[in-house]
Amino acid sequence: MPVPSRFRAVLTAAALLVAALPAAPSRAQSLPVWEVGLGLGVISVPFYRGADAGRSYAFPVPYLKYRGRYLQVDEGGLRGKLFTSDRLLLDISVAAGVPVPASRDGARAGMRELHPTLEIGPQLEYRLWRVRDRDAAVWLHLPLRAAFSVNWNEFDDQGWVLAPFVEYETRGAGPGGPWKVGVGAGPLFATGGYHDYFYEVLPGQATAARPEYHADGGYSGSRLTLTAQKRYGDWWIGGFARLDSLSGAVFEDSPLVRENYYYAAGLAVSRLLATSRENVEVDLHLSRTDRE
Repeated sequence: MPVPSRFRAVLTAAALLVAALPAAPSRAQSLPVWEVGLGLGVISVPFYRGADAGRSYAFPVPYLKYRGRYLQVDEGGLRGKLFTSDRLLLDISVAAGVPVPASRDGARAGMRELHPTLEIGPQLEYRLWRVRDRDAAVWLHLPLRAAFSVNWNEFDDQGWVLAPFVEYETRGAGPGGPWKVGVGAGPLFATGGYHDYFYEVLPGQATAARPEYHADGGYSGSRLTLTAQKRYGDWWIGGFARLDSLSGAVFEDSPLVRENYYYAAGLAVSRLLATSRENVEVDLHLSRTDRE
């Protein structure tokens, strides 16, 4: 299958952005043990992977960093050391999906709305490669998440998601501090129950144009993600662009799949509000634990 022009554009932009970053100098800084802030984010996503409609959302964005010896919290999530090395780490992986409204037309015409989803589970990370003088590293991420649909205080089990990916990260020097840029890619897998939540068509929902359909578990497509973030004094800015391909996915033939490519993007800005009085020495070179 030929690569679509928008896919090539994302790959080209990622390569140019990484190549344009100058190398950051090697140095340590004394930084607060914890920092707390608050900001605003916007995101534009389809209603589900394969949908031909979507919307944009605005939401509050908390800014939280904790630089402990064995536990760290930052924009990448919660993580801790395994053993005494930062080459192998255990994180908590979290993902979420937006609600899918009921519709009078389109692929889901006459079908019920879908509640938003929450995915959470462990993530094992292993550093495959690192170059100190260029401040670059390659990480293998192995997240396994349990998925739930959320309706107020009710959580309904929707199966499991496995989303392994390889990520290249680098920092580049700039005014006020370095940019941190990441490019990640990998396959997606999920159970049949997870796929059915989005792509199943029950007998009572079937029409001449929408036959009954039940999804299998297995391959869910592939994903390419570009992220960038930077700190300006008391301000933090971050963004992402994501492209998913559904080519070869086990549910690709579902009548609810209208697009084989999923595009999403988001931007967030937060302001620092409070910091600890105690500081800790931090190696600014890329490390999942901010420590060596």
